[in-house]
Amino acid sequence: MMDISLKGYQRLVPILLPLAALYLLWRARKQPDYLKHWSERFATGTFPAKLQTKRRVWIHAVSVGETNATRPLVKAILKAWPECDILLTHMTPTGRDAGQKIAALAPERIQQCFLPYDARFAVRKFFRETAPDLGIIMETEVWPTLLSEAKALNIPLVLANARLSEKSYRQAMKFPRLMTCAMHQFDLVCAQATSDQRRLEAMSAKNVTVTGSLKFDIQAPQAALSLAKDWKKDWSKPVVLLASTRDGEEALFIDALKANARSDVRYLLVPRHPQRFNAVEALLKNAGIAYVKRSDLHCATEVGSAQVILGDTMGEMFFYCALADVCIMGGSFQPFGCQNVIEPTSVGVPVIVGPSTFNFSEVVKQGLGVGALQQVQTANEAIDKAHSWLNDPVQLNHLKTQALVFSRTYVGATARIMKAMEPLCKKFLTS
Repeated sequence: MMDISLKGYQRLVPILLPLAALYLLWRARKQPDYLKHWSERFATGTFPAKLQTKRRVWIHAVSVGETNATRPLVKAILKAWPECDILLTHMTPTGRDAGQKIAALAPERIQQCFLPYDARFAVRKFFRETAPDLGIIMETEVWPTLLSEAKALNIPLVLANARLSEKSYRQAMKFPRLMTCAMHQFDLVCAQATSDQRRLEAMSAKNVTVTGSLKFDIQAPQAALSLAKDWKKDWSKPVVLLASTRDGEEALFIDALKANARSDVRYLLVPRHPQRFNAVEALLKNAGIAYVKRSDLHCATEVGSAQVILGDTMGEMFFYCALADVCIMGGSFQPFGCQNVIEPTSVGVPVIVGPSTFNFSEVVKQGLGVGALQQVQTANEAIDKAHSWLNDPVQLNHLKTQALVFSRTYVGATARIMKAMEPLCKKFLTS
């Protein structure tokens, strides 16, 4: 156990900034966008000032998943608090790209930037220039200096859609003084599940309430559903979606497909991270599997005889889910804790998960209980299970119904979070 204090942490961070710069350069080898907006990351430039509104709500969402989850919350804030503008901050280029689509909901009221690294001079400059009246941090993004400086400025802080797996809790508690001090800065914590609530309270979080997951409130765009419906009209084959696969999982699934793929089934392989699209394509080539890239397709008939479609586009996960009859969820067949099982079930697609589900443990448990999800141990078992569902249309239709029922049970986190924030909002909206 390392018992570092906040002051010790604040002395250490500036020393580590050159390493952060090297990290960005390393990431830029595969994602050149990491070279953009350095002035924001290191606070050498300017940050977006308030727009023509009285108040500002600042929402921090580190990457794609967290950013997409903010959509229903952003919509609710725009409607409920017309006197506010919104500043969206991110840590990754893909998160910022996802945020552009949310900013497009109200470009006259929403701005974006990167959050600077957690050095005191950078954080103070960020708050001085952006002047937020309320801060909403998504999920588990906890920066000690950021939170302490916000508290010093009397900025109310909310940890929204908060989740904390047992593994993350153990890692955080290697720095008990630092992390408990950071968690204590939040005025309100909206946890996804009771298990998250218990661990967050054990880290000294106060005013913790269970509101559910915002990801259940994300509605599939009608354009994506319509496009998928049109494509399926031109296909006679059912589709198995391998969704949000992570490093090391594609090789497992490709081996499983080489051994067990069926000619009467189409497989849709969608890697989680865009920087890995080329590497996954190379795996398909080396395996001798006939494939086509989604980016090369303009209509459904162009798929031809390809056995696998490589989903090499961003922002189309709902389209991919709506194309599918069965979903095998990535991130659960290597120790990554599983990816979002909510998107496929929300469009009536049952999900097969692997053994690693700690990021969604409560959700997976509930999904297994109602039959919307099933769990297997290996990639080969997942492919076999998908085929068995396709062989039994009656069972598959039942599973699809259960998937919809399951997802609808969890709708409402946005309204619960907005309700929980009312006491804080009254203070800054009326002051």
